[in-house]
Amino acid sequence: MNYYAGIDLGGTKTYCVIIDEKGNILAREKMKIGTDKNIESVLEIVTECYKAAVLRANLTENDIFAAGMAVPSAVNTDKQILLNAPNLGWKNIKIGEIMTEKLGKPVFVDNDVNLGTFGEYTFGKAKEYKNIYGIFVGTGVGGGYIHDGKLIRGASFTAGEIGHMIIKQGGTQCNCGNQGCLEAIAGKVGIIKHIERKIEEKGKTTKLDEIAPLWRKSVGASALHKAINSKDKLVIKAVERSAEAIGVACSNVINTIGVDAVILGGGIIEELSDIYLPIIRLTIQECSMANGGSNFPVIISELGDDAVALGAAWQAVEIYGNK
Repeated sequence: MNYYAGIDLGGTKTYCVIIDEKGNILAREKMKIGTDKNIESVLEIVTECYKAAVLRANLTENDIFAAGMAVPSAVNTDKQILLNAPNLGWKNIKIGEIMTEKLGKPVFVDNDVNLGTFGEYTFGKAKEYKNIYGIFVGTGVGGGYIHDGKLIRGASFTAGEIGHMIIKQGGTQCNCGNQGCLEAIAGKVGIIKHIERKIEEKGKTTKLDEIAPLWRKSVGASALHKAINSKDKLVIKAVERSAEAIGVACSNVINTIGVDAVILGGGIIEELSDIYLPIIRLTIQECSMANGGSNFPVIISELGDDAVALGAAWQAVEIYGNK
């Protein structure tokens, strides 16, 4: 029996699963990466998380045949180069080579939402469809596109980068350098910036000061939910604005490439789906052409935290398992 690892590197944490060759998850491990985004520091935590997951699975590192790794960046999958990860501040990193050396085994690296969408397509509700688009909302916003059962990466490996679709010209500055990106409005970073701006411009207050005093640096989706339950109008408005922007993005996908379904995932969606889903569905109906949004399938990820890491692990199975 061969075993595989799947690693999900996000803007604030890393998550690892260990699977067998049938896709059964044997162990999970999660670690925060902190505020130090130096590549060596972050990848040491990633490696530590991987090793802890192997131990939790009652295996040794020699038992792991290969690994897949997901990163919040477009990736040249031919050369295994991370191209641009705005929320980590990394560009043009030979990530595949580095991780293969660190783990001592083959590592295939790809974009996180590509692999999350692949995970949902392989193991989740999305397997009912041939053509799907995944949109994952967390620290940022990412997208993944599967057409006729195959991941579409595009000529420049940026297909699916919906988080950097500009939906408001001259809008909020995004970490990528552009203005008005979907991520800058709908991602957790965009939500925080909107709340900060309203406090500075209009002197408004937020209950996040009590719920999560360090919210300006980092805030969890659960803290946003608590603020909403406390009738915090500022947070409610910021979240509704985010949900509407995601709905517009879904409509753009429906209008341009005509997918069978959209699957939504990521920490924000998982925690706040009761708020996001009605707004997204209404926006899709209002903005899609020729009734394209009528009864359109919008699916919430059922794999949760496992989606990206499991997709990464299974990609390793498909690439290395038959060699």
